[in-house]
Amino acid sequence: MTRPFDDSQRLIDSVNHAVAHKKQLSILGHGTKAHYARSTHGDALQSRDHVGVIEYRPDELTISVRAGTSLTEIKDVLDEHDQMLACDPPRFFGGGTIGGAVASGLSGPGRPWYGNIRDAVLGIEIVNGLGECMRFGGSVMKNVAGFDVSRMMVGSLGIFGLILSVNLRVHPKPEIERTTKLELEWDQAWKVQGETISKPSAVSATCYWSGTLYLRLSGNRASVNETLGRYPESTETENELWEHVRDHNHPFFHRQEQLQRAWLGRGTQPEITNAGDQLVEWAGAQVWSHLGPTDSQALEDNDTSEPFDRTSANSETESKYVKRLRRAFDPHLLFNSDLRL
Repeated sequence: MTRPFDDSQRLIDSVNHAVAHKKQLSILGHGTKAHYARSTHGDALQSRDHVGVIEYRPDELTISVRAGTSLTEIKDVLDEHDQMLACDPPRFFGGGTIGGAVASGLSGPGRPWYGNIRDAVLGIEIVNGLGECMRFGGSVMKNVAGFDVSRMMVGSLGIFGLILSVNLRVHPKPEIERTTKLELEWDQAWKVQGETISKPSAVSATCYWSGTLYLRLSGNRASVNETLGRYPESTETENELWEHVRDHNHPFFHRQEQLQRAWLGRGTQPEITNAGDQLVEWAGAQVWSHLGPTDSQALEDNDTSEPFDRTSANSETESKYVKRLRRAFDPHLLFNSDLRL
């Protein structure tokens, strides 16, 4: 386990130096999400040495950690008390920090059941573009009402400020977890996925790829067995599948073509023309595809579809709301100035 180290003063001094000398900064943690969003403007501001658990209260189901702390280390700490993060952030290339997880806002297969990392954030500490240290939210589930700035930082790609620490909600781990699979045509698989959302069950993730629907079942032994009994034709498989899908280590993600994703409203059935060219998560709400010269591109015309690479997906313009927030938090465009939301 990494030795805790408070590097906040160096980070604050670096920001103040950049403000004084009118320089720009590119925030960098482990660099595992460079294929998703990467800033190339300005000097690198490395936060991965700012690590460690600040406070962990298992009885209150909360944990406070410095931004450079790895997701793997947080998992190890929570495992000791049979607890887990109340979200499912990816760990690309086996790494990633909690600061990067918050800044990207990405979620794994458990998103519809566990919630987004935004739902788990209770409070946050940042340095804004004026070099000021600011705290929002709190460290417990009951906080004073007001502007929920801490959750606004989720998915902001670091453009509003440098994250120093995060307070998070955690959950008890399920008693058991099992994975089962069914060989189904897409229309049948679509109906089964819909039932996992509309009816109470132990399902905590779904994935459909290449003619097979995978279901993760989590909970106590009785609820998992009851749900398994609904699918007598299914066969059990390894639980590691969900890590591979979450972290993009699954064979589907190994292709070289541009990775595309689409979000669909609940109840909207996507068109799957070639079961090997698309991977469907979130009970049908998120669809991954590859856009190549020979692909069917079934989702190409869907206005909810965009490249996973944010440098390709981002437009040159920002909404008036993002512009206002950026002026308030980072008026000099100090942080990740080339990224757009």
